[in-house]
Amino acid sequence: MAIIPPFFMDAVVALGVELPNHQKHWVGTGFLVGRREQTNPDFSTVYIITNKHVVNNQGQVYVRFNNNDATGVNDLLLQLANKDGEKFYSEHPHLNVDIVAIQVLPQAIMDNHSSLSFFDLDTHALILNQMQSTGVDEGSLVYALGFPMNLVNDSVKAPICRFGCISRVADAFVNPQTAVAYLVDAQTFPGNSGGPIVNRPEYVSIDGTPKNTSANLIGILSAYIPYQETLYSRQTGRDRMIQEENSGLTIVHPVDRIKEVVELEWARIEELKTANNDAGIPAPQETKEEVAV
Repeated sequence: MAIIPPFFMDAVVALGVELPNHQKHWVGTGFLVGRREQTNPDFSTVYIITNKHVVNNQGQVYVRFNNNDATGVNDLLLQLANKDGEKFYSEHPHLNVDIVAIQVLPQAIMDNHSSLSFFDLDTHALILNQMQSTGVDEGSLVYALGFPMNLVNDSVKAPICRFGCISRVADAFVNPQTAVAYLVDAQTFPGNSGGPIVNRPEYVSIDGTPKNTSANLIGILSAYIPYQETLYSRQTGRDRMIQEENSGLTIVHPVDRIKEVVELEWARIEELKTANNDAGIPAPQETKEEVAV
């Protein structure tokens, strides 16, 4: 019995850059989400979600998808900015919320014979209030999906699944409208940045408490919290070095913040469409397509 729906795994993508020797280096993780159109809920616009620090200062990134026929992988080159540095994506305005949203063209993915899957933000995701009301809280088991340490296979795009639990979220439940992040206990490493956190469905609970029997997107991984210890010289009394290691605690931004940046990107594209229409310029290809859900 599958615990994580297979299309959740397929919605996770590896993000890479090209090195001077023309080799690809995989620097982070992203995942696709769908925003249902209010005027036509049968269609969704699709976005790649990742961290600010993964794409900052990058003019373009490679996005790795699986082939439709499961015989290999396809790498799509995604432009992130023009020559003047204008960004083709939206960043969350809060300095401490490490999320960007990039609207993508589903048809371009499908025309490249790549597999297209995404988390529906209405039916496959929980905001903080929904997490609290369904018992997804401290101690709840979760999975961190991503591509740590450049562990990207050339024959199939298969994210690494790390197991953990929610360590602290009660403070985020107090102010869900402004909560920046909560903490998960899961061993994550460079390359995991921008990956989704998925809750494990549970079929048992303490009497009188809620339970959640479905897997859902509950956040985006930002970074692990390092543990630092200062070493000093007994002879001189001065600090000599700082040792740092992975504490195992990971910062996760909730779905609430993901939805906010998706709305900003949706509005950016709509404004671009309007400006181009007023100027008599055909809409850029990236702004035209939606996908049926």
